[in-house]
Amino acid sequence: MEPRPVSRWLPGRRRPAPPTGPAWLGLGAQRSGTTWFTELLTQHPEVGLGTNGKKEQQLFHRVADGLVPAQEYADLFPADGLRRGEFTPQYLRHASLPAYAAAHLAPEVPVLVLLRDPIERFRSAMRWAGTRGKSWPYPLQITMQTFSGFYADQLDTWAAAIGRERLTVMVYEQVRRDPQPAVDAVWRALGVEPVPLAQVERESTSSSRVEWDWPEGLSDSLRVMYGPQLPRLRDDWGLDLSAWTQML
Repeated sequence: MEPRPVSRWLPGRRRPAPPTGPAWLGLGAQRSGTTWFTELLTQHPEVGLGTNGKKEQQLFHRVADGLVPAQEYADLFPADGLRRGEFTPQYLRHASLPAYAAAHLAPEVPVLVLLRDPIERFRSAMRWAGTRGKSWPYPLQITMQTFSGFYADQLDTWAAAIGRERLTVMVYEQVRRDPQPAVDAVWRALGVEPVPLAQVERESTSSSRVEWDWPEGLSDSLRVMYGPQLPRLRDDWGLDLSAWTQML
C-alpha cells in the first residue's frame, strides 16, 4: 500500500487563503463592442482591469484546461479595493470553461455578455483579422467565426453551469444607442455609485480598418444557420433583436 501524502497544514496553523479572482467577468461575444464597453465601465474610479492593465487576459480558459496555474490568474486581481475585472470574448465559446467557472468564480461576480447582429459580427471579425494582418490556415478563420455566432447554444452552456441568473446578456446595438443605463447596472452590481459617462462616441481602440468582401453565398448560409438561434434568444433570454437587420 502506498503511503498517504502528508498534508502541509497542521492544527493551529491558518489554512492558506484560496486564490481570489476578478470582481467582474466579461465573456463575449467577439466583435460585439466589448472593448468599447470595457472602456466605459472602467471610467469609474473604483473599477479597473487586472494589474497588467489588459482588457483581455486570455487566461481563465487556460487555467480551466490545466495549462496555467490558478494563482497566476488570481494574482492579477488583488483585493486592493479596486473592482478589477476583464473581458475576453474567447471565454463565451470555450466549452471547458463554464464548469470550471462555476466551481471557482465567486458567486457575487457579475458575468457580462454583449451580443451583436451575428452577420455584422462575422463581417467585423473578418475585417479585424485583416486589420491585424493575421494569417489563418484556411478555412479555420471562417469555421471559427461561424461557430462564434451560435449565441443561444453558448449561453445555454454557461447557464447550465453557473445559472441563468448569473448572466447579464445585452444587445450591443441597443447599448450603443444609450450606454449609461447598462453601465450603471453593472456598477450597481459591483456596489459602486454610478457616475456620468464621458466620450461614449469615441472610436474603440479595436476598430477594424480594412474592408472584406463576402464570398458568394456565405452570408445567406449564415442566415440559415443562425435563424433558429433568434427565437431562443428572444424567448429564453428576453432580448429585443429588432436592431439585427442583417438577419431579416
